[in-house]
This record gives sequence, structure tokens and C-alpha cells, in this order.
Amino acid sequence: MTSSTDILIVGAGPTGLMFACQLSLHPNISFRIFDKNPTRATESRALVVHARSMEVLSQLNLIDKAMSKGKLVDSMNGFFSGKRAFKMDFTKMRDKQQPLLTRYPYALFLEQSNTEELLETYLNEHDIKVERGIDVMDVTDIDSTNNTGVEVTLSNGDRVRTKYVCACDGAHSTIRHKLNLSFAGQTYSSSLFIADCTISNSPMGQHEAGFFFHKDGFAGIFPMVGDQCRIVATINEEKQKNAETSFEHVSNMVKTRSRFHSLNISNCIWSSVYHSHHRRITTFRSRNRYFLLGDAAHIHSPVGGQGMNTGLQDAHNLAWKLAYVLTHSANDRLLDTYHDERSVVAKTLVNTTDRLFSIMTSNNWFVKFCRLNIVPYILRFFIQPLLNYSQTLRQAAFRRISQTGITYRSDKIYDYGASAGNFHKNTPLPGDRFPYVIFDSCHYHLVIFESQQLTKVSQFIQFIKTNYPEIIQIHDVHKENIPLRFQGAILIRPDGYIAYRTIVFDTNHFRAYFAQYFPQAIVI
Repeated sequence: MTSSTDILIVGAGPTGLMFACQLSLHPNISFRIFDKNPTRATESRALVVHARSMEVLSQLNLIDKAMSKGKLVDSMNGFFSGKRAFKMDFTKMRDKQQPLLTRYPYALFLEQSNTEELLETYLNEHDIKVERGIDVMDVTDIDSTNNTGVEVTLSNGDRVRTKYVCACDGAHSTIRHKLNLSFAGQTYSSSLFIADCTISNSPMGQHEAGFFFHKDGFAGIFPMVGDQCRIVATINEEKQKNAETSFEHVSNMVKTRSRFHSLNISNCIWSSVYHSHHRRITTFRSRNRYFLLGDAAHIHSPVGGQGMNTGLQDAHNLAWKLAYVLTHSANDRLLDTYHDERSVVAKTLVNTTDRLFSIMTSNNWFVKFCRLNIVPYILRFFIQPLLNYSQTLRQAAFRRISQTGITYRSDKIYDYGASAGNFHKNTPLPGDRFPYVIFDSCHYHLVIFESQQLTKVSQFIQFIKTNYPEIIQIHDVHKENIPLRFQGAILIRPDGYIAYRTIVFDTNHFRAYFAQYFPQAIVI
């Protein structure tokens, strides 16, 4: 049996489900989502949902449900040889923010199984079903010369013709293997043991997380909903070969490395041992019709809980671009920006988490000496006082961890005239995330900061209304509750990033910029 659809999503983990949710906002697009597993995963797996991902959930009106199922974390603690040397207090990020960063200045600990359930329930409520127990057997370009699409052969014998294939099928991606794409990188020598359990007599509160550094290795305790906690410990290869990876053995390891021997660790409901990797592909778009997202495109150490969040934002970045190509005749060049933007994020993330994880787990004698005898003093007497004193430094640290600081600035943007006029240095740049305000993800949004009584402003607004009525929505900060004040006007992309800004309100300049991505034919 042969059928057709605009987009085929392979994989229904968090990335694939988010991608499907974003596409569901565009009713004129047809898509199907498959997963080789017969049921949704029930294990907790990834645990942290950062501020940027919470903003994406907010666009789907899922944020309240997510927060009701998760737990806000108040602080992150660092212990070295049993002594606390560092505490990042997230509650200080919830104080008055100047400038406003985000509506969600905290980290939400929410099990991946709950995140997936939220997203799949959203799809079900919109009459979209995940087709489970189906794998991809083969992919064939229908007409590589004219690039007309792909035929996908499924494990149930069906064939699907589609314009685009989006691989969200994880680290062992079938699509990536079928395309023979390199997944360069390395596997870390230490394995990680993780377990969900109950802990009492902890040195931390129910809303605090902790890292413990010891001469024998690293361990961590992270809060979960109710009285559950996640424990993590590194295990060297020799111990793993000796099968010393039982829950009892690792719980004793956590007690030893934390030096809190009174910890009562019990009631393990799930555990796993796995090798951590750092790998990424070189192209996020292959042969024009294939896109790779999430773990299919990049995997890295679990430091900072960045993995699932990065996949969710890959989906957020690509979905609206495909939708605009399919429904608004956007130029194909818009799809190239997915690779241009997200591959840089992945490269930076893989390199950063690799360095941090290597420092945290290295068995090199010099690194171990510095980790246990020098780093604690730097944290306690230098970093901690600076964080306590400087709101600017706290916000910088938060932006890095929460992924709200990710930017798509590049020389390419300025080469094509995304900024018109001389702005104050505090005005965000094209490629930056627009702070705090969350718009719907189906339109561009032009935010006007100047009085519409000015002739040049009113003429510019009329030009936008006349030529781009289905693409751009107009917002007046004087009439809407937008708690930000900048100069001129700023055009926000559907994913919340700044596409263009102007202080001169030159319609010809804007026309030239926008024509890069949308054919001149739609301009009246």
C-alpha cells in the first residue's frame, strides 16, 4: 500500500513529539509520526526542563500541566570531599530581573516519561496518533534530479511518499545509517549508573540538587516528584567488568563519595548503566529532503541536563520553517538556516559538556588533585561571592544553563541587511532571542515601540498589513502588555528569535531583506 504525506517524522521521543506538536499548529500541513517501539517509554530518563524549553511548552499552553507534574529546584550544591564549597541559588533568579530574562527563571525537574506523555496527549487531543511498532526499512529518492521527494518503506510493508523526512529516532538513528552520515566523536571511559529511589537523611532539602566529588569518583543526587530522588555515580571500566553495579553497591558508593554515611537510600524503582558519548553529524540537512534532529544529530555528556532540551529546540527551530515553505511558499533557503543555526549550537554544546565532563570524571592524577584541592577554593572564595554579589553574573550563568542565551547571530545575517538604522547598544540584535515575551509560533510578530502617530511609522505598518497579512502580526507596546521598551520596531520569528529590526522604517529596506526568504511574488 502506498500513501503520501507532506512530512514523515521518524521517532516519537521528546524531539519527535515536540516536532509533531509544532506542526499540528498549521492545519494545512499533512504529516505522520512513527516509532519502532510498541509503547511509549515509562522510565524517567532525562530529568531537567530548562527555561527555554518551558517557553516552548508555554506556546502550546502546556506549561501549567508541566509544572504540576514536576518539581522546581531551588539550588544546586557542590560538595568536595564531604564539604560544601558552592551553592547556586536559583531562588535569586526569581527575584526582580533587570532586564527581564524570562517568565520561567528556574529549572523544572520533570521526568522525560511525563514530558512525552504531555506532548502525546496534546497530539491525541488534536486527533493525531503516533503510529507505533513501525520501523523504517529503506528510503529512496523518487527523483533526485528534480528533487521531488522521498519514498519510505516501512516494516509493515507500506510505502509512504513524502516531501521531507525528519529523523528524530535517537542516537542509533535508522535514517542516519541509511544516509551513511558520519557520527564522529568518542565514548567516555567511565560508565554512569543512574537510579530512581527514595532518600532520607539527606544533607539537602527536597528542592535541592547536589554534586559530590571524591577521590574515587563523582556522584550526584537530584530531586524528583514526591519523595523520589535520582542518584548518579560514575563507574570505571574495571568495576563494570566485575559487575559491581548493583543498586546496593552504587548506593554505598554514593554514601562514600558524599561522606554522608547516614543517607538512607532505598526503594529503587528504576536503574540503568550506560556509556556516555559525545558525537555529532556535520550536516543537519542531507540531500535537501532529510533533516536530523535531537540525538539523531548530536549526543553529549549529561552535564547540565542539556540533551533533551536541545532536541526540543531543534524541533522548535525546524517546524515553523518547514510549515512556511509548505504553506507560504517560502524560499528553500529558509530551510538551510536550520543547519546554519542548530549545528553551531550542537558543536558548542558538545565541546562544552565534553570539557566539563572530562574534568569531572578524569582519573589523571593532576586533574584529580586540582579537582579536589584547588577547584573547591576557587568556587568558595571567588565564584560564590561573585554570584552572591553580582546580578549580572548570576544572569549570565543562568542564560548559559537555561539555554535562553543561545543566539543565532552571524555575519550572514548582517550581510543581508537585518538591521536598519543606528540602535542603542542595549537593543537586542538580529539572531538574539527576544526576551520575556512569548508569542504564538505560527506567525512573525512585528513589535512597534514608536508612536504610530508618526507618519513614517504608520506608513510602514500599512505596508506590512497590505503585503504580509497572513505572515506578520503587528503589536503595539503602548496598547499591549509588553513589559519591554526598545527603539524602532523589532520583527520576531515564530520561534521567538529576532529576524529584523528597524529604526528608520524604510519599506524598501524591509522588502529587500524579506525577499531572501519569501518570493517577491507575494508582495503586492
